[in-house]
Amino acid sequence: MNTPRQPNALIHERSPYLLQHAHNPVAWEPWGDAAFARAAAEDKPVFLSIGYSACHWCHVMERESFEHEATAALLNERFVAIKVDREERPDVDQVYQLAHQVIAQRGGGWPLSMFLTPDRRPFYGGTYFPVERRYGMPGFREVLRAIVDAWTARRDDVLGQADELTATLARVTRQHDPAMPNTLSAEALAHGLRRVLPRVDQRFGGFGGAPKFPNTMTHDLLLIGAALDLEGLGAQCRDATLLTLQRMRGGGIWDHLGGGFARYSTDAEWKIPHFEKMLYDNAQLLRLAVDAAGLESGTGRETLLGIAKDIREYLRREMRSPEGLFYSAQDADSEGEEGRFFVWTAAEISALLGPAEGEVFCAAFDVSAEGNFEHGRSVLWTPRPLAAVAAALGRTVPEVVAVIDRVRPLLLGVRETRPHPMRDDKCLASWNGLVLGALAHLGATLGDADTVALARDGLYAWRDRALAAGPLAHAIKDGVAYGTAFLDDHGALANAAVDVFEATFDPAALTMARNLLDAVLARFIDADTGALCFSAIDAEVVLYRSRDAFDHAYPGGVGLTVEALLRVAALTGETRYRVAAEQALAHCADAARDNPLGMGSVLRALDRATRGSVEVIVLGDATRDDTRALLTAARSLFLPHRVLVCAPDAATGVALGLDAELFHGRASGEDGAPRAYVCLGTTCLAPVGDGPALIATLREAMRPN
Repeated sequence: MNTPRQPNALIHERSPYLLQHAHNPVAWEPWGDAAFARAAAEDKPVFLSIGYSACHWCHVMERESFEHEATAALLNERFVAIKVDREERPDVDQVYQLAHQVIAQRGGGWPLSMFLTPDRRPFYGGTYFPVERRYGMPGFREVLRAIVDAWTARRDDVLGQADELTATLARVTRQHDPAMPNTLSAEALAHGLRRVLPRVDQRFGGFGGAPKFPNTMTHDLLLIGAALDLEGLGAQCRDATLLTLQRMRGGGIWDHLGGGFARYSTDAEWKIPHFEKMLYDNAQLLRLAVDAAGLESGTGRETLLGIAKDIREYLRREMRSPEGLFYSAQDADSEGEEGRFFVWTAAEISALLGPAEGEVFCAAFDVSAEGNFEHGRSVLWTPRPLAAVAAALGRTVPEVVAVIDRVRPLLLGVRETRPHPMRDDKCLASWNGLVLGALAHLGATLGDADTVALARDGLYAWRDRALAAGPLAHAIKDGVAYGTAFLDDHGALANAAVDVFEATFDPAALTMARNLLDAVLARFIDADTGALCFSAIDAEVVLYRSRDAFDHAYPGGVGLTVEALLRVAALTGETRYRVAAEQALAHCADAARDNPLGMGSVLRALDRATRGSVEVIVLGDATRDDTRALLTAARSLFLPHRVLVCAPDAATGVALGLDAELFHGRASGEDGAPRAYVCLGTTCLAPVGDGPALIATLREAMRPN
């Protein structure tokens, strides 16, 4: 009979990822001074393992190595082992990912496996190591023994490597000389788009080959280029994003039963996903679909809004906490297999649906006896148009659609009886900011009060649980707020607060945005340079205070925060927000111009700063039908850098916290009839009083000069 293992120190942590490892035979410790003090006292190197709950290869390395008694014994005897959840401590992850890139001269990823001195300096590292040597990679125990040998027999070499690597990190992360500021140019976006467009996969959408990620921040830029038709590139920009959304929605990266997108595709066709679902991907793709719909009409518009609504339903059904917040991720693995929850065999479908309907469903979603995945199982995807499927079956398209609509809920219900992948149920401020803002945007576009309420209630839940008692917390789990918030937490939630304000005109939302940005101005700006820092001035410094302006899997803190600063500056007229935004851009504008695939959020904010906002000021009572018609018209188009406000008069607008200049010289019509005023940059157009006229005015405002 097996004796249950005693838990290690991770048993006291909140993170679901760390708790997964709490019964490993490895004597894991959480990141903190105590672990490094023990390493110094015992004269041992530190093995730092960084991952996250939905990471497939993190699970593989755990099964192969961290559950292996002999490997654990070697780690416990010769190392101090520290486990970090990259979602809880993105500051730690940023530093050591960059260290790995310097060591390996290639991109990093998870699991990240780094070896440190007791004073936190890295000297060697990698990502996934197999248990035994294969595919040209050394086995993990082989690596451990080599590190032990170097630590004991060649200590000077190890410390020299740590010195050199730390010095390199300091050089790489040094900011642009503030005496030679970057150029804040309105031409930067067009320059970036010319670099992006040749990378578009014209057949399957997206960028490059396998593996293929959504790269949503880059598509945000393409939609701006499409709306403005920059340098005549509008059609190319529009087509690239619409093709990508179409192909992704038809691919296996989309969950055709439950909705929502997986993290990425292992192939160039979006066919076979890496099955984990991340909150941040679905938040960004929801917003992207709404924005793309603003460039379309008719069936194309409804199809894109359908993607957004399906993501909303997935999030509401599977990812929403009792407090109205949103969980972080769903795992790729269940029952010890990647994708097991999501895939099907032809026999299963035939048994459930019967031969006739089973044949239709299998033909539509590429389910065959051989399977298109592993072990004869198939990922659901739609490689053929329904017209071709119907013709091959001798049926009409409406007949095929009717079968699919009828059986999809049945298959989803059966799937729900399977063992579910693990869900990471911590709620992160930055990722919640992305999804709450996207939901507010969708709800306002649809005129759907329930969807707006999802966003508003979630935003105020963050305010009441993680902001009211002091500085913003990074995470909430089981109703308890914890952790020190980072720059991206403040920027994402501030943008969400602006989105909620523009959907509801509730002054509490604008107040929340200002409070978050005031905290940025007080705690996240480098006093010497004006650069935005990832960590607060009173937070732990991990080797150096990161000022990374790049996007990663989701928008970076610099881009998010500059965007929020500019939006709130436009609404309130407070110049300190704009000054802070421009100071931050002065350190990274040139890099963003030349790296649109890596700094899309900064380039978007730079374009807002230099091009100016599209201001839509509606003077009228928002409870009147004619006023609502104007708001609906303003929300129906994709208007890059839009600012939307509504108040019955100037005094009420100022009471909402808005800049009095937005209303100067403007009034509603006779008998309170609403009027809409549109300004693009420094140019204002004649006021209009009905929806069709406002749409025509907005289209005129967006036409290229």
